[in-house]
This record gives sequence, structure tokens and C-alpha cells, in this order.
Amino acid sequence: MMVSLVHAGDRHDDATRILDETEENITDPLLRERLLWVRGVATPGAAPPTSTPFNRAQLPEVIGSLMALSDINHFSHILMDGSPVNAPFGLQAVKAFALRLFGGELRATHTRPLEPGRTLHLLPEADLPDDMQWARPNPRIASAVARWAAAVERESEQVIPERTRQLVHDSLMQWQSEQMPISRNWVEQEVDGLEGNERAIARLALVVAKASYQTDDNLVAEVLEYNPEQEQFLRILAWSTFTSARYVAARIARLCDNTRPELRQVA
Repeated sequence: MMVSLVHAGDRHDDATRILDETEENITDPLLRERLLWVRGVATPGAAPPTSTPFNRAQLPEVIGSLMALSDINHFSHILMDGSPVNAPFGLQAVKAFALRLFGGELRATHTRPLEPGRTLHLLPEADLPDDMQWARPNPRIASAVARWAAAVERESEQVIPERTRQLVHDSLMQWQSEQMPISRNWVEQEVDGLEGNERAIARLALVVAKASYQTDDNLVAEVLEYNPEQEQFLRILAWSTFTSARYVAARIARLCDNTRPELRQVA
């Protein structure tokens, strides 16, 4: 998405450098610094940035964007197949072409005037959750993520037991974003004590959050065994990917707290 958005602004050389992971060669110093910051906070185990190149009103937009993209990436990873973005290394040119083509579709984001908050009315007002206080400096973003979180929780209540929710929440709060073992035995240990539907949902949610590359048809099939209706499964999947994304946002916010004294006053 980042690459395509830069293409949409006709900065094709910079988009290519992002795709090639050579951001340090971008000539625009602010874009280069922001990209390197995003890579630092979004990559588990990477060295945290020493300063934040956004002001207090911008930072909630940035964290909110990273949260939204994390949610979309995890959700589409399970439901979509055959995307050119997933082309193997030998077909890198196919991937580059597809991202530039998609950038053309996104050109309107650069040319049309935006009306911030225009769609807030689509969801009812809600209180900002404790783990999303990072959004408070920007009331518009705070309202948006609060409504989003409330909608996901409300729609999933009827299909996800409270004990399952709590187990996933507690596990993510204790996780330090370390790489999980190649074997999926780690998740079996974490869901010990749950059975049937609860175990299937918790297993899927934890794998999506901690090691999404380990998600396979068997995990999905087990959830579908207990929740055969498409609407049921979509609610479970939406909750799983959103819970993972809000954890990512909270982790990034904590990293930013360490650099907050140097928050940039960017116009």
C-alpha cells in the first residue's frame, strides 16, 4: 500500500526504492526519515527509533494507518489467493508493475480534496478503549478508532465466548513481539484448557496475531467446523485480525512514548 500510494503521487523512483528496501537512497530527507521510522516501529525486533518525525496531531493518524493496514493485511492473507503482490522473488517485476498499476487507482487520494471525518457518522459514537489512548491527541482519529473497536466487539459478541477473548487478550499483553517457533506447538500450549469451538477460535486468533505465516487451511477448517455460516466465520476472522492490529498499534505507541520528548513539530 505504501508503494502504491507513492506511485499515486508520481514519485515512481521513490516507490521503487521502497519496494527494493533501499529507503536510505531516497533524496527527500523527510520522506526518507519517515519511511525508516515506519520500518523501525513496524518490524518486531528492530532497533527502536530515537525520535519521531511527526507532531502530536499527526502521530495518531500514523499509528491508526499502520493499525488499519495490519488489519487489512492479515484479513486478506486468509481470504485472498493469487495476488501479484505475493509473487515469488523471480517475478519481482510483476509485483512492481502491479503496485504501480494500483497506484493509478489511488491517484484520487492526491488530487481530490479530502473532508476529514466525513464518514464518522456511519458508526455510532463510542468510548475510546484504554489500549487506544494513543489516539486521544487527535479527536477525529480517536473517534474513528473508538467507533471501529466498538463495532468489532459488538458484532463478535454473539460468536466468540468471553473466556476465549480474555485468553487471547492476556496472551497478547504478555507477548514481547518475539519470533515464534517454526513448529505450531507453542499455540497448543497457550490454548491448553480450552476445548471445541473456544479452542479453535483462540488458536486461529493467536496464530494470526503472532505468526500469521503459520496460518493454514487446517486452522480455518476447524473454526468453520463449529461455525459453518459465512457470517459467523467473518465475524470471528474480523475480531481476530482487528485484535492483532490493535495490539500492533499499542506496541508502536509504547515505542513512541520513549521518543516523545523529541516529537517533531512538523507543519
